[in-house]
This record gives sequence, structure tokens and C-alpha cells, in this order.
Amino acid sequence: MKPYAGALLACAALVGAAALPGLRATAAEDPTAFTRHGEVLNILPPGSRGNVDIPTLAQLGVTNLPKVLSTPNDPKGALATASATNPANFADQLEMYDALSKTSPGQLDEAKLTTYFKDARLGVADADVVSTETPRPGVTIKRDRFGVPHITGATFEDVEYGAGYANIEDRMFLTDILRHTGAARMSEFVGPTPANIHMDQQQLRIAPYTPEQATQQVANVSKRYGAEGDKMLRGLDAMLSGMNDAQKALCPLAGQAPAQVGGPGVGFGQHCPAEYAALQKSPTPYTRADIVYIASLVGGIFGKGGGGEVANAQWFQQLKAKYGETEARRIYDDLREKNDPEAPTSSPDTQAYGGGGINPHLPGVALVDAKPAATAPGTGSPAAGGALPLAIPDYGVVDGPFGPMNLGLTKHGMSNALLVDGKHSSDGHPTVVFGPQTGYYTPQLLVEQDLQGPGISARGVSFAGTNLVVELGHGVDYAWSATSASADIVDTVVERLCNSDGTPATVQSTAYLVGGVCTPMEQYTHDETAVPNAAGAGQPQQLKFLVLKTRHGVVQGRTTVGGKPVAVVTERSTYNHEVDSVVGFARLQNPDYVHDAASFQRAVNGIDYSFNWYYTDAKDIAYFSSALLPNRAPGYDWDLPHWGDKAYDDRGFLPFEAHPRAINPDRGYLVSWNNKEAPGFSAADNSYSYGPVYRSLVLEDELKARIAGGRKITRPRLVDAMAVGATTDIRGRYDLPYVLDVVGTPSDPQDAKAVALLRSWVKDGAHRVDRARTGAYAHQAAIDLMDVWWEPKAAGATGAFSLPKDVLRGTLGDLADVLPQGLDDHPRIGLGSAFNGVAWYGYVNKDLRQVLGRPVAGRYSRTYCGGGTLAGCRAQLRASLHAAVQAALAQESKSDVGALTYDKSKDFIVHVTAGIVGVRGIDWQNRPTFQQAVHFTSHRGGAAAMAGRVAPPVAAPGRLPATGLGAGVPLTATALLGSAGLLVLRRRTA
Repeated sequence: MKPYAGALLACAALVGAAALPGLRATAAEDPTAFTRHGEVLNILPPGSRGNVDIPTLAQLGVTNLPKVLSTPNDPKGALATASATNPANFADQLEMYDALSKTSPGQLDEAKLTTYFKDARLGVADADVVSTETPRPGVTIKRDRFGVPHITGATFEDVEYGAGYANIEDRMFLTDILRHTGAARMSEFVGPTPANIHMDQQQLRIAPYTPEQATQQVANVSKRYGAEGDKMLRGLDAMLSGMNDAQKALCPLAGQAPAQVGGPGVGFGQHCPAEYAALQKSPTPYTRADIVYIASLVGGIFGKGGGGEVANAQWFQQLKAKYGETEARRIYDDLREKNDPEAPTSSPDTQAYGGGGINPHLPGVALVDAKPAATAPGTGSPAAGGALPLAIPDYGVVDGPFGPMNLGLTKHGMSNALLVDGKHSSDGHPTVVFGPQTGYYTPQLLVEQDLQGPGISARGVSFAGTNLVVELGHGVDYAWSATSASADIVDTVVERLCNSDGTPATVQSTAYLVGGVCTPMEQYTHDETAVPNAAGAGQPQQLKFLVLKTRHGVVQGRTTVGGKPVAVVTERSTYNHEVDSVVGFARLQNPDYVHDAASFQRAVNGIDYSFNWYYTDAKDIAYFSSALLPNRAPGYDWDLPHWGDKAYDDRGFLPFEAHPRAINPDRGYLVSWNNKEAPGFSAADNSYSYGPVYRSLVLEDELKARIAGGRKITRPRLVDAMAVGATTDIRGRYDLPYVLDVVGTPSDPQDAKAVALLRSWVKDGAHRVDRARTGAYAHQAAIDLMDVWWEPKAAGATGAFSLPKDVLRGTLGDLADVLPQGLDDHPRIGLGSAFNGVAWYGYVNKDLRQVLGRPVAGRYSRTYCGGGTLAGCRAQLRASLHAAVQAALAQESKSDVGALTYDKSKDFIVHVTAGIVGVRGIDWQNRPTFQQAVHFTSHRGGAAAMAGRVAPPVAAPGRLPATGLGAGVPLTATALLGSAGLLVLRRRTA
């Protein structure tokens, strides 16, 4: 017996003793007992299947040939756009998802829910099985009519093998894109275009790992978690075997010869995805390192917050130059919104973390020079001998085999959750609607699977390539989901440069001081051999990029502080630990571990990424905010860069008890849409948006209206509350009423008419929706005007006005143009997710309430609009409105503001395509991509799940916390929630 086998058996014995025998037997004997009657519904557009081979592509082209005549300007789009039935299960859930926004508030009932959601029970009835395969003995994969794979295994490893096998059957080319992106090797895989080269540079600045380092990261999980880690390794290797066997089955000729586009046969095999033939690239086997690379996309881009210290320092220095330090600090603290008492929170209970106003005089603060005499690049810059194109495209956009692919790798908030406790539900059992808002892709980044075997009983979604576990979904009698929390786990550290030979340091130096000792940085060259293909023409290139690291993390650049050379480094608590979170995910899918709300909270405490986690069963609702939260040293301001001296190193990580959390809060509900975690839990240094207006407000207000006066919620009524929020313009609902109160009735007839149009829109709920699909939004004139007034350039208009900036301009002047926060998060960007994380929504709301004399908690130190007077503010906003009206009229060559129109297709959700076949654009709605509607009415019992378990140990200072023994182990978790996610080919096919 191997050494770890005995430990695993001991672990299993502990788990068995901890669980009540009767409860465990029920789940083991019939894991589907609690989901037979529609207790869980879900939806995942566009569909479960995502591979398209050449025969399928040819058949689709023949079917779509008539469309070429109607869309002669886009023949490829016409020929390669999926329908609800062709290819099978490729886009069959898209129409269901789109149809929900056609319903009017109050129309839904329980019977109608299955029009918009599918049955998501565990297991599949024999009558519903469409196909069955046994890729190896002990593994069975049955697919239902939606193409969802129901995977059963005789052993834990069998289940994981099946999960890997099914993932390749459904997401083969997409998974390949993800591993090459995470490895910073898109230029090698797709071609050495400027976009692909720049993408590789940017990924190196976030998570630069050699294959050896990535492989070691997996081994380190075993060291951190003992028996759980050992089991994870076995599961990971089994999943990799399944992935590689599936690739061999689909592409039997892979590795034998380059595929020729248009050549005989179909490239690497009849069922090999067509993209490989187009790229003339053979699929290669997956390794442990590949899974880490996929995980790094999540850990490095999503599931984090912070890292805005340099921008904060620049903003503060600009304020100081204009107002002097005292006033600059007041203004900075006003607009930072670190702990606004009006901010909507996920938990009602106070949980302090961080706080206080800005203080640049603390000894650990290191303000980089605003105008340094010299600078030098950091990681991702050309190394000696490297050749780079001159053009540098937008970050996150790469060139795929069939056109530009927008990765969407800028950080996006995502996901929402509405949970109502049993006391406020119609039958005494909690009612829940929740899901991740991860963007829209073809195929979807998320892959849905049902996993059944020893220690695993769950159905839901995971990101392609990380599906050893169900990351978001439901178990035998409980369900869970998450929203992005963006807690502060990233810092900017400034290292003092030196030279090992004792000569004076310069910004070119590659050594730094550690405790007074000059220490060389870790330095190596990232090499790529980029061979041109269909995506990237030209000559082969040997690309070489510099990688520099210190003990704190990745060097971003080199500059000066007080004229002395320094390196600016990003320190992320999850850096080099992206896969550690697998343990928490494994516990979630294990019915022997999760029995109730308390055991759920302990399970997700094993996830290091920053997410808000939500749970429901037949009795309880619960919340826990996960993150590897640094216990920061005193002596520096969290909002500003700090020295890398040992005195300012983090002192371990916060324990379970210090995290925001709640079980059955007194108010009777939990709501989240990426808003603030809890009162007193300071916003991360890069977030100014936790003010009085956040998009979660609309969900909370709609929910409270439905349970007011003792009324009880039902699942259709809760879905209805979510759907109302999904079409609401947050600016129109929460800012515009105060704007119009300040403006009053202008003397100009067109301006007065504009005010009337805007008031009518507000009265109707400020929706952006065309329920009858007439081709235009109701209140389109008001919507067009609002967009032009808020941000004219983005709306295609011209003018020196902007409603939110004009609110602050009376005090800030030109500084309103340089405040380091985005002005809007508009549906027009095509991501679906909108109106998230914008500080200006709160600035307008709070400042105008102050100038109007309305109640305000946590008042600003001054009123900004109009220099602080109502008369001045009214004059400012009337002038701004007049300019907006004139610009909108000029843009459309109209003379009557009532005749303005808005092209609703600008807001369409556009699925970004990671291959050849795409789907049509759909009407905008702001809701989760994968969504569950849950209402459990029975439970395994009432015993505490953690009875008899050993509590997870508290981490010693400077060490990562180990969360104790658990029953199941996952794979590379990367709660890749995101918005907006990874590589994908965006194109409009509406």
C-alpha cells in the first residue's frame, strides 16, 4: 500500500464517523431523492455542446445557405450561425434564456418557469437518456436531451476520468485556447500577430510560471492539505487521462502530420474540431502544468481586488497640488467611499477590515516620483535578442484563426444572488435564485456536468479544464453559488534596487535589498517559437520576454522614489497558489462534508479567491466571503504603495472568524450583485464604487416590496424580482430622479420636453426593454438622451458636457476628468453584465441629495455641485442638459427631442466565439449566465454537519492556512467567474 493510501483511509474513517449514519445512507442509496420534483431548475446558454467537426460544419453551411442571400455582407456569419437545433445542443438553451425578458412583471407562475429554465435534477431517467458511452470500464456517461453529461464512476478516479473525457467532447478547442493563454503562448499556438504577442506579454505580468513551477504548484497543494492533497493529485491525473483519451478518440491522427486546410479527409480525424485543421496545428496531450495555467487566468485576473495603489497616489498628488494637503485628504476620502454607511452590503453584520482616511506620512509609504528622471520596464518586456512588432493593440484582444478574439481579460464584477429564508417564503422553506454572471461565449466558458461516485454527488458548472469538481451548482439537498467580492488581496510593493557588486544602483538594476542584503531577482527569459498560420501570416519569429520576480511577486516596472531607483512589484496573496482552492470546491460537492449552513461555510473557507458564497437547503440560507486576506503590518497606508522592507511584510492571513458571514439574518434575506461585503469591511484600494448606489439595490428593493406587509415569496415571484433588475438602467432609477429635481423646469422648450420624457421613463421603472420585440425600446427618446448626457463620446455624440462630471466640476474643475474611475458600465459593450462598479453613480446620488437638503448618512466633507449651492448646481446642470439635448438632436439631424430614437441592437448580448460557429445576438438583460432557481422542500436531517469533526487549524503567522481534513478533493479550481472571461472570438450575428 502506498504511504498516502493509509492516510486517505484514515481520513475516510474520520469522515464516516462525523456524518450521521442514517443521513449518509440516504444520500448514498439514492442521491437523486431530493431533486426529483423540480427542486432545482437551471439555464446555461447557448448550449451544452461546443465542438464542431468538419462534417457538422459542412452540414450547417448547407442548411444556412439561404441566409447568405439575406446577409450578403457577412457570408461567413450567415453560414456558420447555429440555430436552436443545429448543431445539436449547441444553442438550444439560448432561446429559453432570451425569452425571459419578454415577460412582464407579475406574469410568471411555477408552471411557466420550465419555459425559461430546464430541470436540473441529479441523475437522468432512462426515458430521458439520448446517448450512453463507456469510455473505460467503471465509467458511464449518459447525456440527456439538452446534451448534459451525467457521469457515474465506480471509483473517485473513474468519476474524474469521465469529467475530463466529457469536457474534451464538449469544449476541446476552447480548453486549448485557455491553456495557451494562461501559459502566455498564444503567439505560438495561434500566430505571432501584434495582438497575440501583446496578450502574452500581459499574461506574463500577471502569472509567469515555467512548466516546472506550474507543476510544482500542484505538488505543493498536497503538502498543504495532506490526504486531501494526495487525493487531489490522483483525481487530477485521472481527469488528465480522460482528457487525453478523448482527444485521441476525436483526433486519432493528431501528431502524425500537419493538417492541411482543404486537403483530403478532415484534418486529424472525422470528429476532430475543425479549428485544428484551419490552424494546421495538432492537439497535444494535457499535463498538470496546463491545468495550473488555466487556473492562473482566474487567480490572476478574477477572484481578487486591490492593486490600485499607484493610481491612488497619482490622484492624491494631483489633488494636493491644487488644494493643499488638508483639503486634498478630505476630497480623496470623500470620493474613495471606503466605508460609506449608505453602501448596500451582502451581510448586515459589521465586520471590520481596513479603514481610516488616507495618510501619506506613514513610514512605510513609498510614493513613486511623478516625473522620474529615468525608468525601465519590468516583466513582459523584450529580452535581449527578442523582436516585437511596433503596434500594441488593446489588452485582451488576440487574433484567432477566423478573426479577432476579444478575451475580455479586464476585471469584471459578475453574478447575483437573491435568497429568502423560510419565514418569508410561501411554504416555510427558503426560496433562492442565483448564479454567476461570467460573460457570453460560444461555446460557453462554463461546462455543465452531473458527477456521481464515491465522495461526489453534485450537478452544476465549472470552467472548461477545471471541471474535476462542480464549482457552482447543487448537491443532494443543498445548492450554492457565488458572486465576485473583489476583496483587497493585492498590494503594490516598492523594492529598493541595488547592485550585487556594490556599484551604485540604477533603474536597470536587477537586484534589491532584503533586510539590508543585496539579493538578485529571479530572472529568466520566456521563449516562444511563433510559426505563422492561417491566423498570423509572415515569417517565423523567435520571441523572447524578460521575467523579473522578487520575493513579493512580479516586477511591473522600475522607476524612482525621491530620485532613488526602485522596482514596482505586484504582490497577490494567491500568487503561486492558484490551484490551492481546489480543496474548498471538493468539499462543496461532497455530501459527506456539507450537511448544513455551518459546514458549507467551513467548506468555502478553503477557497482562497475573493468571492461571496451563498447557500440554501430546505431549512437555511447562508453567506460567507472567501479570500486569502492578508493580516497587514502596521506602518503604511493600504491605499498607497509601500516599501518591501521586512517590517512591512504581511503577518499571516485572517482566520475564519474574521470573514464576513451570515446564517438566516434577521432581515430574512440575502442579496448580492457584487456589492460591498459587510459594514466596516473596507473597499479594496482600487474600488471607489461602494457608495450609496450599487446595482444590487434594485434587487433588494424589488425583493423587499414582494415580502412587505407579511407577504410570502414564491419561486416565480423571486425570479420576477431578478428579471425586473435585469432590464433596469441603474442611472435612470437611482440618479435621474435627483438630477431632475435639481434641474426643475427649464425655460427652453426642448429642454423642458426632455425633462418630461426623462420623468416618464423614470416613472415607468427606467427599463431598457422591448418585451414585445417590436424592434425598439419603450421610452427610446429618453434612453438616447440619457446616454448622450451621461457620456457623449461613448454614445457617438460630441460636446464638452457630461452629467456626472458636471455634478463634480463646480468644485473639482478639470480634475473631474482625471479621477481614476470609469464613468459608466454600459450595456453597449455587449457583455450583458452592466452598471457594475461605477463610483460616479454614487457621487451623483449623494451630492445631489446634499445640495437638495435631503437626508444623507455619511455626508461628504463638502457639496460639490455648483460650488456647493443649489442655485449654482441648477445652473450647471441646466446648461449641461441643454448641451446634451442639442448634441443628441444634431447627432440624428432632428429638431424635436421627442423624435429621438435608440438602436437597441447596440445593447445586444453578443456571444464571443472561440471558433468557427457562433450564435445570434439577443436582447440585453443583466442577469447571471448560468442561473439556478432553487426550492428544496426536504432535507437529510437536522444534525450539525460538523459534529465530531476536527476544526480547521488556524494558520501560523506567515504561513498559508490549512483547512483540515475533508472528504473530497477537487482539481484546479479557478472560480473563473467572469465577467468576461477568456479568449474568445467576438462577432455580432444578430
